[in-house]
Amino acid sequence: MTKTLDSLSTIELLALAQAVRLQDCNDEVALPPVSSAPVDFTCRVKGTVERGKGSDRAGTNRARTAEAMIMLLVVSGVTREHSPAKLIEAWKTFGSLDKKGMEARKNSLSSDELALFNQCSDLFQSEIVDQIARIPAKGGVKFRGDVEKV
Repeated sequence: MTKTLDSLSTIELLALAQAVRLQDCNDEVALPPVSSAPVDFTCRVKGTVERGKGSDRAGTNRARTAEAMIMLLVVSGVTREHSPAKLIEAWKTFGSLDKKGMEARKNSLSSDELALFNQCSDLFQSEIVDQIARIPAKGGVKFRGDVEKV
């Protein structure tokens, strides 16, 4: 009896997802960019699925963002007595917004504030983001077809 991918149990799907790691086989020589290749094979996945201990983490990707903001405050000559607390409070407020929340916040700006926001955003894009060296990335790989469990 065969099963489709949709009929695999959650544990079987976890096992399959962990058994095959794209980074281990993402070969652009075997499958060049903007190409496809037919496949028809059967494999057997046998083993155990394990989960490590979970942990919590901050709900944001702060990478170097916090350090960059702090350095901006330092080199801008912000005085310890006044501005940092207000700026940090604003950073806390805006940094915790999701995409929808940030969009709502931007929609609440006056036309002058929105113009300034857009000007700063354009400058940030052209003077910072566009200047970062590009990292070559491989094209995405998709599988279109049927998966059966035999």
